[in-house]
Amino acid sequence: MSLNSIDELLPLSQLGFGKYYGKYMIEATHKDGQWQPWALTELHKFEMHPGSKTLHYAQEIFEGLKAYKQAGGISMFRPDANITRMSLSAEYLAMPPYPEAEFMAGLKALVHKLAHLTPELPGSLYLRPTMIGNSNSLGVAPASEYLFYILACPVGGYFGDVSSDKPATISIWISDKHVRAAHGGLGAAKTGANYAASLRAVAESKKLGFTNVMFLDAVERRYLEELSGMNVFVVDRGVLKTPPLGDTILAGVTRDSLIKIARHLKIEVQETPIAVDEMLKSIASGSVSEVFACGTASVITSIAELGWRGERIRVANGQAGPVATKLYQNLCGMHAGTTTPIAPEWLVKCK
Repeated sequence: MSLNSIDELLPLSQLGFGKYYGKYMIEATHKDGQWQPWALTELHKFEMHPGSKTLHYAQEIFEGLKAYKQAGGISMFRPDANITRMSLSAEYLAMPPYPEAEFMAGLKALVHKLAHLTPELPGSLYLRPTMIGNSNSLGVAPASEYLFYILACPVGGYFGDVSSDKPATISIWISDKHVRAAHGGLGAAKTGANYAASLRAVAESKKLGFTNVMFLDAVERRYLEELSGMNVFVVDRGVLKTPPLGDTILAGVTRDSLIKIARHLKIEVQETPIAVDEMLKSIASGSVSEVFACGTASVITSIAELGWRGERIRVANGQAGPVATKLYQNLCGMHAGTTTPIAPEWLVKCK
């Protein structure tokens, strides 16, 4: 099995997303109740017992963040937020949080080592910290040993689009039969189980001719929650609205960044429940002029068309709207180092 590792950067148009891996990785183990120092190693295969906890009980968490090439070097965008969120995910999955200072040091070391694989904008070096339960007892209980590692992938656009001028556009099927998360569950954790829960719905959306799926709340099947891997926003009469966070929605770092950027730009923001029927009526009347999704992998992606109970509803003119475009350009400017970030700690220099 090929590791798909590269040590020479390919053209941006060939990179795609998560297809190629840098030649090095960060790796650390947790044994006897404590984390061992991390090591920078060559990318390698894991040898795993077939009774490993992660294989049987899905004790696994991960993160996703990016490093960007700038005029003065290479910087990560808001890694502290991802580190904090991974600690929260660890609590949800009964795992030992990885020490935050060591986490940051490992990220910096890996980006520095793979600086030559960081593509020009709008490409980036995508970083995937991961933790798995690695002991092999089949009893239903947390693992006694863990593996923490960080992978790096030079990437282009998530949906194939690599423009830095405006967001890509996609079509979304709204499902009222599939559920991603329920109250009291793992919805707020970044764990593979949540993404596994979305796979059947994503596959169904593609069969219907859509790019992805939007989930509604698990109780009333009425209120927007999120896509399979992205948070959602609507623009209603110039007001930027997004569902409020809770234990069924992942607290996206890009979501939080956009809210802060919008308020900085004097765009009114409301974190409020959004009913699907009311949103569709507002699209028809023209009061909702934009719907878009966001996430680290895709940045901002405008939704040109929505599917709902056999109907296909066009959103405005099917193009990226002015609010999404303005936020996208502002955020991409921060990635590039040409726009001043909301806070100086948003950019962490690695090289």
